[in-house]
Amino acid sequence: MYFGEVSKVRGHMEGLGFGCESEVGTAEHVLDCVSRVVGADADAEKASVERIEAIAKAARKQVDALALTTTDTQNEDDKATVKKTAKKMKHIVDRSHMHPGVNIFRQFRRLLGRAMQETFRGKAAIIIKVVQQVTLGVIYGGIYTLGDNQASIMDRFGLLSLIVIGATNMAMAGTIRSFPKEKAIVSNELASSMYRTGPYFIAKALSEIPLIAVFNGIFGAIIYPLAKLQPGKFKTFLGLTSLHSIASEAFGLLIGSISPSSDVALALFPPIIVLNIIFDGKNISEENTPAMLRWVNQIGLIKWGFSGLALNEFDGLEFSTKGPRRGPVAKTGEEALARFGLDGMKISDVIGAQTKLVAGCWLLSFLGLALTRQKYEVMHSPKK
Repeated sequence: MYFGEVSKVRGHMEGLGFGCESEVGTAEHVLDCVSRVVGADADAEKASVERIEAIAKAARKQVDALALTTTDTQNEDDKATVKKTAKKMKHIVDRSHMHPGVNIFRQFRRLLGRAMQETFRGKAAIIIKVVQQVTLGVIYGGIYTLGDNQASIMDRFGLLSLIVIGATNMAMAGTIRSFPKEKAIVSNELASSMYRTGPYFIAKALSEIPLIAVFNGIFGAIIYPLAKLQPGKFKTFLGLTSLHSIASEAFGLLIGSISPSSDVALALFPPIIVLNIIFDGKNISEENTPAMLRWVNQIGLIKWGFSGLALNEFDGLEFSTKGPRRGPVAKTGEEALARFGLDGMKISDVIGAQTKLVAGCWLLSFLGLALTRQKYEVMHSPKK
């Protein structure tokens, strides 16, 4: 029905007398032009047939005009030009089987837009997560009311541990459920060389960050005043919880990228969570950890998330010696942190460790996605 550049198809149709409003999309307009009206009155159906025949007639003229350039009446220069053009087009087609047609920056821009649209399109899932954050904030805030007595020390540690475990579970579980299914679609597109793995993965990772910040902001705005956590530390609390959620989401991407299916990814999820809880810095000391498993302490999501929130919360606190006691008396927040071996540690250490976790998980996820992508045998024309 048409032979030429895409940018000129609207003008071609308008030249044939089939124009359209500027608000109408090009693809939609072309489909309307070449579609036959069925089930309407006889005049409308006849008009659609005549329109299609007129477009087909114009297309035949284009083909005939093109064919004239390849006839024997051409001179040698024309034949050389046609041969050179054909060779160039063949080279472009052959390269399109191995490389995308646009540069990586344009790929990234388009893929980021698609990933953001996909992230925000699931309104039902977003509403459920918002309700979940509100519910957890209200429940935790209703249970914990922190003071300055000795009993509040363990209450603070317990609340911060629950916050970190909940954030880890939510960020990892959501990614593990969705990413393997998305990977099945993306693998076909990567195999077709529609885009490269790098731009896709970066766009995918960055598209999750805005919602992570929103969810943590909602939860923090509820739990912080209700539980009476230390005033003046809310911004740091919000930043640490968001960074921890990003690290957990990155770990979920790693599991999803190396898993062949959602079932395998979900099967790996519980033991990973259990290991993170065991080596969170409270259940077993690093000194008593078996030598073969001490590396787990260095990559523990819950350990670093809990350490950051504890350092932020207990820094500058003072406790009274009155009221019920649980363990040795601690008059300051620093003395309370020493119970879990957190004395001498800084928030900057936690930020550095979690940043390395995010970078490491993203790198391994990229490699896992690149190495497990589908590959097909390329068919070439038989040699004469």
